[in-house]
Amino acid sequence: MAALGAAVSVITTDGPAGRHGITATAVCSLSDQPASLLVCVNRSSRMHQVLARNGVFAVNVLAAGQEEISRLFANPARDMAERFDLAGDLVETSVHAPGLAAAQITVACAVTMMIEASTHSIVMGEVQQIVGGQGQGALIYYKRDYHALR
Repeated sequence: MAALGAAVSVITTDGPAGRHGITATAVCSLSDQPASLLVCVNRSSRMHQVLARNGVFAVNVLAAGQEEISRLFANPARDMAERFDLAGDLVETSVHAPGLAAAQITVACAVTMMIEASTHSIVMGEVQQIVGGQGQGALIYYKRDYHALR
């Protein structure tokens, strides 16, 4: 799968189970009526439990040059509060999942369904809001390295 290039996103959530965020490349469009997308999350991860309880998430699509934000949210040794503090300014979304102001775009979603598939769950969300960010270009992960598309 290293040969399958993918956009890099940070998935964030907040609610009764607390604030949480992870880096992900398993994100894609699902439908345009209603506008929906999906993310795949490991069922053994803390994020899976938090998403199931919070019922909302935001997909923060990272821009070219934002490798450090990706690494920050991918590092299990980093405290969650520290991840958000170091990521920069946050944007409040309509679903109360934190958006990253530095991202290229933030898509806020309400969870509509979670389907277990092997070690992961496919988390489907209906788009509630799209917030334009500050970043430009795209950050792609390909062959185990970051690449910028301008």
